Amino acid sequence: MTPAEEEIVAEHPLPTDAERDRLRALLEAALFASPEPVPLPHLARALGQPLGRIRFLLEEWSKELAHRARGLQLRTVAGGYRLSTKAEHHEPLREVFENLPPPAPLSRAALETVTIIALKQPVTAAEIQELRGVQNSDPLRTLLRRKLIAPAGRAKTRGYPVRYKTTQRYLVEFGLESLAELRTAPELRHRPRLTVDSD
Repeated sequence: MTPAEEEIVAEHPLPTDAERDRLRALLEAALFASPEPVPLPHLARALGQPLGRIRFLLEEWSKELAHRARGLQLRTVAGGYRLSTKAEHHEPLREVFENLPPPAPLSRAALETVTIIALKQPVTAAEIQELRGVQNSDPLRTLLRRKLIAPAGRAKTRGYPVRYKTTQRYLVEFGLESLAELRTAPELRHRPRLTVDSD
C-alpha cells in the first residue's frame, strides 16, 4: 500500500470484508449499467460512503483489472468512471459480433470539423471554413445531430454568427477525460467508436 493509500485508509477506515465486497459489487453493477461515465461524487453520494473510501475502492479495482487477465478496464472519462473493454480485445470482439451493424462512421470532413472545434472552441462556421478551406454545413449538421457539438452563444461580429463547442458526448465518444488530452492524443483518428469514412 502506498503512503497516499495509507493516508486514505487512515482517514476513512475500510469496512469489513463483507461490506467491502458489497460496495465493490454495487460499484461494478452501477458502472456496468450506466451508459455514461459516472462522477465520483455521485457514486459516493448514492452509496452513502465517504468520497475517499469510494475513490480508494475504485483505484484498487482499477489496478486489479489492469494487472490480471481480464476483459475490462476501469477508466476516468469525461470527468467520471467508466467500464470498457481493453484495447487488445477489440479485434476478437469484432469476430464475435461480426453480424452486428457497425456504428455509423464519421466522414473525414466531420472528423476534421469536430477536431477544429475541440481545439479552437468556441468557434464559428466561418472560422472553421477558413481553416478547412471548404464549406462546413453538412459536417456541422452531422455533429449537431450526434450531439458531439452544441451552440455556444453568438460571436460579437457582423451578423452575430453562432459559435460552436464540443459536448460531454464528444469526450465520451473519443474516450477522453478532458480536452487537455487532445494535445497528447494524435491517435484520435483511430478511436474505435468513431470510425472514419473514406470520402
